[in-house]
Amino acid sequence: MEFGSCEIRGKCRGLCAKSSEDSSPTFARRRGHEETLTLTLLPGITDPDRANHHPQSDPSPDWPGQIAADPTPRNPLPRPRASRTESNMAALPLATAEVCDANAHLIMNGELRALQPVFQVYGRRQVFAGPIVTLKVYEDNVLVREFLEEKGQGRVLVVDGGGSLRCAILGGNPVQQAQNNGWAGIVVNGCIRDVDEINGCDIGVRALNSHPMKANKKGIGEKHVPVTIAGTRICDGEWLYADTDGILISRTELTV
Repeated sequence: MEFGSCEIRGKCRGLCAKSSEDSSPTFARRRGHEETLTLTLLPGITDPDRANHHPQSDPSPDWPGQIAADPTPRNPLPRPRASRTESNMAALPLATAEVCDANAHLIMNGELRALQPVFQVYGRRQVFAGPIVTLKVYEDNVLVREFLEEKGQGRVLVVDGGGSLRCAILGGNPVQQAQNNGWAGIVVNGCIRDVDEINGCDIGVRALNSHPMKANKKGIGEKHVPVTIAGTRICDGEWLYADTDGILISRTELTV
């Protein structure tokens, strides 16, 4: 059987004889003398409304050889679990209140301590955690900048600035660098400045307050030594957990 094209002013449901102008099996619709749509006729199809409808897209299997669509939704592939590497030692952020409720025995034996609530919250990351690096300075920020120029690997820099409120020992540029180098957070027992810039950085920052004056640049201080901040002794290598409720110090990494 041969199929062809024809002029259709209404709705054609019959087969048409082969046209001398076009040898392809088609249906055609015309308005006046202007052709508006050409539909390819498939074998066994006599309805031009279904001529360009692919059988595989029909949800009901009423076409010869059609495979019905599987109504069962496809489950997405599971996401791989994040693993800690040597280049990123950041701890999982935990809710400090829940940690305290679930670990009363650690609080009793001194393995889990809470800092006194004397710190202001800065930076975009309000919840952060990681292993601690300690630094002791007084109104001098040279060593602070040197630390933050290193790769942070998800660590938290704890700076004992002696509680000075006379100048800032941390500013916007070092915090921006700390963010780029992968530090999880910075806790300063002293003042900071460039608050608007720091609040735009994706890093957690805690400090006593802000101050517009800059610190000295003599490079005097001590690295990786025990410090006492907000009534709590903190050692290099311990773990810090911070959120909007407060700051916890743990001798070991905590798990949920």
